[in-house]
Amino acid sequence: MKHLPLPIFFAVSLLNLLGVATANDTLIYISKPLLMPALMVWLIVETNHHGEFTFRRRSVIGALVFSTLGDVLLMFAGEIFFILGLFCFLLAHVFYIGAFAAIANHKNGFLARNPAWALPFVAFPVLLLYFLWSGIPVGMKIPVVAYAGVINAMALSVVNLKGKVADSIFWPMLAGAVLFLMSDSLIAVAKFGQPFDGERVAIMATYILGQFLLVRGVVRILRAMV
Repeated sequence: MKHLPLPIFFAVSLLNLLGVATANDTLIYISKPLLMPALMVWLIVETNHHGEFTFRRRSVIGALVFSTLGDVLLMFAGEIFFILGLFCFLLAHVFYIGAFAAIANHKNGFLARNPAWALPFVAFPVLLLYFLWSGIPVGMKIPVVAYAGVINAMALSVVNLKGKVADSIFWPMLAGAVLFLMSDSLIAVAKFGQPFDGERVAIMATYILGQFLLVRGVVRILRAMV
C-alpha cells in the first residue's frame, strides 16, 4: 500500500494529459482535481515523521492544497474564477517559499553570496509583462504583476538551496521551479497574448512535472534529515 500513491499520481497525470490532448472534458474534470491530492498523499506517506520537519512538511502540504483549489477554480470560465485561481496559486507559492526558506535555514544564503543568479528570475517576468501588458485587462494588471513576483520569488527560494542540499536534489528541484514558472508563463501568453497550438498540453505537462520535481526534492530532503 505504501508504494501505491506515486503510481496513482502518474496514472492520474496521464489521464489528464490524454484528456487535454483529446479535448475530452470528462477525463479532464475527473483527473485534474485529483492531481495534487495524489501527489500530497505520496508526500505524506513518504515523510511520515514528526518533530523538526513538521513546518517544512506542513508548508508543502499547504502548497498542494492551494494548488488543488487553484486547479479546480481554473476549470471554470470567467474572470472571477481566473482571479480566484490566481490567488490560490499565489498562496501555494507562499507556502513553498516558507518551506524552502526553512530548509535553507541560514541568513547568509547562496543568493546573498551569488546575487547574479537572481538576474534571470528578475529579468524574465519584466520582459514577459512588457510584451503582454497591453493585452492584460486593467482590473487584472495588479493581480498578474503580484503573482509574477511571487512565483519568481518561489523559484529564487529554490536557487537559495544550492550548497545546502545535495546537487542531485537541487538541480531537479530547480528544474521543477522553472517548469512551474514556464507553465504559468504559457498560461499568461495564451490568455493575454497569442494563443498557440498545443498550449493546453504544454501548460499541463510543465505544471505536473514541475510540481512533481519540487515535491520529490522535498521528500528526499526530509527523508535524509531523519
